[in-house]
Amino acid sequence: MTSYRLCVNSLQAAILSVVAVCLPVAAVPAEQYVNAQLPWHKPVLDQRGKLLSWYQPEKNLGYDKVVKLAWDFIEHKVPVDSRHKTGLKIYLINAVFDDATLQGANWQGNPASVFGQFVDSLAGWYPYSGDEEAVEVVRRMLDYQLAHGTTPADWNWASVPFATNCDDEPEYGRCLQDLPREFYGGIETDKVGELGIGYVLFYEMTGERKYLDAAIRCAEALAKHVRPGDEEHTPWSFRVDARTGQVIAGEEYGGMIVAPVRLFDELVRLNAGDAASFEKARDLAWKWIRDYPMNGESRAYDKWSGYFEDVPKDTANVNQASPTMTSYYILTREDPDRVDPRWVSDVGHLIDWVRQKFGRGPYFGAWAIDEQGAPPAYLGCCSRAGLASDTSRWGGINAMYYEKTGDAQAREDAFRSLNYATYFAASDGKISCCGQGFGGQYWFDDGYGDYIRNFMWAMGAVPEFAPVGETHLLHSTSVVQKVSYGKRSVSYQTFDRASTEVLRLNFKPGRVTAGGVTLREGRDVEAEGYTVQALASGDYVVRVRHVNSGAVSIAD
Repeated sequence: MTSYRLCVNSLQAAILSVVAVCLPVAAVPAEQYVNAQLPWHKPVLDQRGKLLSWYQPEKNLGYDKVVKLAWDFIEHKVPVDSRHKTGLKIYLINAVFDDATLQGANWQGNPASVFGQFVDSLAGWYPYSGDEEAVEVVRRMLDYQLAHGTTPADWNWASVPFATNCDDEPEYGRCLQDLPREFYGGIETDKVGELGIGYVLFYEMTGERKYLDAAIRCAEALAKHVRPGDEEHTPWSFRVDARTGQVIAGEEYGGMIVAPVRLFDELVRLNAGDAASFEKARDLAWKWIRDYPMNGESRAYDKWSGYFEDVPKDTANVNQASPTMTSYYILTREDPDRVDPRWVSDVGHLIDWVRQKFGRGPYFGAWAIDEQGAPPAYLGCCSRAGLASDTSRWGGINAMYYEKTGDAQAREDAFRSLNYATYFAASDGKISCCGQGFGGQYWFDDGYGDYIRNFMWAMGAVPEFAPVGETHLLHSTSVVQKVSYGKRSVSYQTFDRASTEVLRLNFKPGRVTAGGVTLREGRDVEAEGYTVQALASGDYVVRVRHVNSGAVSIAD
């Protein structure tokens, strides 16, 4: 049967390329909502009855708006803990905040995954905005984890991040699922990779060696414990006692295995730490992913089990986080063929599998994506409305898939699902995980760390989604360390001397330099230089390729 992912033609692609800015907005009755559990905004539709974002879609400001609301809330509205008088910001000690008081509201925190997600979000948001305050917020998160959430250096899993803490408890390491809450020392091995790559990226942004050192320690522990794995064993046991290395509750299978792969990949690229050992561990883990959950002939095909910190052991309960992040890894390689020669069909399958198992709706043409569940219904969690993070991440991956393949259905799915995801955000900056009716609906991951990044990835992949009439650096293959916006200019510094950037500008560039050397305009960015694509709105998409200096300046 022909794949859903590939059933589109060039005419549809041409139509979709302008839908974001050219379709008039249609009115809907005032009493309607996109979904009864998302009552914060009335639906905004185009003339075909398809969903647009709720905020000024004619100017493409919907994604920009919710991301700004999210960062403003994190930077300025999250209070310190008043229940236990710790004096700490709630995001440091709890996974959830209360609707009314904004105080901690969950039995368990999940700092390692949340903070890793925030680094991804910052890596997209800072070059887009120049928001220095966001850098300091993420620094606070990472520094707190290093000081209060790292295993002792003499343990079997040495100097790695704890995945959990108890409700508002300042010291991490307790409240791991399937153990008594007072047990100290349990970790989730995939979170070692998830925060480890966060440490690396923050090092690349700031140049501060302590974050690279922390990442290397994460990789050393993972390399020490890696195994080939099989249909019943992932390359690392999911939950272990970090003190002894013993597996907890028989959790031999589970976790987001691609997170350690991302960590190893970047450290090997940097030649940091024991690169040979890291490369061997990376190859072993990536081979397992391709041989088992991505292999249609394996009994573990699509067995994307384990990830969430508060879920008991159940390998039949699968989730969408691991397959979408595996897709992200493939799509962010400079040459996806090098990691997966079948990547077009493999990523297409993962996108479709997530929609088939966890898709809710569609709502005015937009698929919502739920979090997890077991067969046959896959309705384990969490909401008829789907989740803000999972819906936007599925949208972001579709956008990236479209960028690589030209698959117009992927672009349409990205656009509609990202539009739908904006409806989880209220105008006061509170962003619901799952809609009203879900107990404890405000999570720092689902509404913030793992929400923001997806819009940034999408705009980087499809610049036509970015605001009309504004100038933004949307994507770089390197971490951006510094950015400065002028009235009709932008300059920035990348970590790597050689990288490629995508910008949407409200002016046509007259001069582009790298390290003070003028770059030439051309037709592609295979060689050093830049390209200019005029948009119907009067803006320009500019792609810059530089190889000798990361100091880039663009002016009219």
